[in-house]
Amino acid sequence: MSGPRPPVAIFRWSGAYWGYLEHGRLYDRYGRQAGWTEPSPGRMPDVFDLSGRFLGELFDRHYVMRHTLRDQPVHRTPRVETTHPAPPDPPPARDPRTPLDDWIDALPWPLSPPDPPAR
Repeated sequence: MSGPRPPVAIFRWSGAYWGYLEHGRLYDRYGRQAGWTEPSPGRMPDVFDLSGRFLGELFDRHYVMRHTLRDQPVHRTPRVETTHPAPPDPPPARDPRTPLDDWIDALPWPLSPPDPPAR
């Protein structure tokens, strides 16, 4: 019997660490939920932001990429943000990947840091 699955690290195509996926939810590196994934028959899972806007596809398990020639799926119902109690320690950056024709990195960059705690 296996234990809980660890979060899956998500990187930009350039190799920079962006965040992670856990239980179908996409979080940025600060632990703020940024979206979710949905299965897509016959292709990689789709990724949506919290407003329900299509971001791209989960590519090679660790990247969110958008195929520029693909029609975007129907806008989804927005979701309420959930927070993650403590984001995992960030892994080291990866080597940049070779650009792919007709694919772009779909994640916002740079990430804005979290607001300071209220006093």
